[in-house]
Amino acid sequence: MMKRLTLLLLIAVLASCGKERTDLTEFGENAGIIGTWVQEGYEADMTLLKRAEALSDTTYGFSVKDDGTFIERKNAGWCATPPVTYDNFEGTWEAVSDSLLNITVGYWGGIMTYQIRIVSLDANSLKIRYLYAMERAGAR
Repeated sequence: MMKRLTLLLLIAVLASCGKERTDLTEFGENAGIIGTWVQEGYEADMTLLKRAEALSDTTYGFSVKDDGTFIERKNAGWCATPPVTYDNFEGTWEAVSDSLLNITVGYWGGIMTYQIRIVSLDANSLKIRYLYAMERAGAR
């Protein structure tokens, strides 16, 4: 809890300074997740993503921003049969630990909350597991 509070306080202080940040080490262990990620595929129960310059018009992906905002590009409607239409949905993220993020984001039917477990992360690739209500840390 103290680690998360310290991280949030640091982000708030730095954001109020108005300077542009290029060194993301100030965000601690979650610094590598900052950026845009697009889906490459699946491996068992993990989603494989690669770092990208921008979200794709035809592929799932998300952007994790250093100000706590989260943009998820996903299915724009209830029907997932091709042709799938994608749209960007805005939300927020919060670090729970060095490998767990809380996500609250819109979708075509409202707002959803879930967690992302970071399985592995390097400069260009990311492996994650999505944790929903029954699997979430602390869920009963």
